[in-house]
Amino acid sequence: MSKVQIKSIFEQIASEVFNMKDVNKAKQFITDFVNNKKIKDEDKIVIIDNVNKCKYLYQIQSYICNSLLRYEGMSLNK
Repeated sequence: MSKVQIKSIFEQIASEVFNMKDVNKAKQFITDFVNNKKIKDEDKIVIIDNVNKCKYLYQIQSYICNSLLRYEGMSLNK
């Protein structure tokens, strides 16, 4: 069940993040969005931690795309 919820989270934030130009604004948007969702705390921590590790906007965008693919079984990474 949580996979569907996480996928939904990424679907909901993807278009907004892909229109952003600032990595820090993207990180803040994602953090705020995820914290306000009713998903497992463990999932929130994983998402926010992964986003905060990204130094550049394209890395966040890549993480979002790959996360969407991962939950469909088509991930490029593990």
